[in-house]
Amino acid sequence: MIDMKRAAVVGMAVAGLGLGSLVTAAPASANGTAPACVKRNVFTVVGRYWEARVENTCGRTMRVRVVGSFGPFDCHTLRHGASYRHHSDWGKYKRVEVC
Repeated sequence: MIDMKRAAVVGMAVAGLGLGSLVTAAPASANGTAPACVKRNVFTVVGRYWEARVENTCGRTMRVRVVGSFGPFDCHTLRHGASYRHHSDWGKYKRVEVC
């Protein structure tokens, strides 16, 4: 009977450790989506490439990056009114996020 209790306690501890690691795991890209004042214009040439034009109209400097199917690209610092274009031959456009 004591061995059964010990096995149950050990089993519960192991299960608890496994669940704890699931809860604390962060997604690959944990940044939030950029606010609406960061304008996005995305177009695709089917079978060739996609391109995203990102413009900062927020009234303050923003650090943003484009995220595609295979993850985030480089972070860009954009002053108010500044913009940049991201061109990719791979995957699909997902979103623009702060960084």
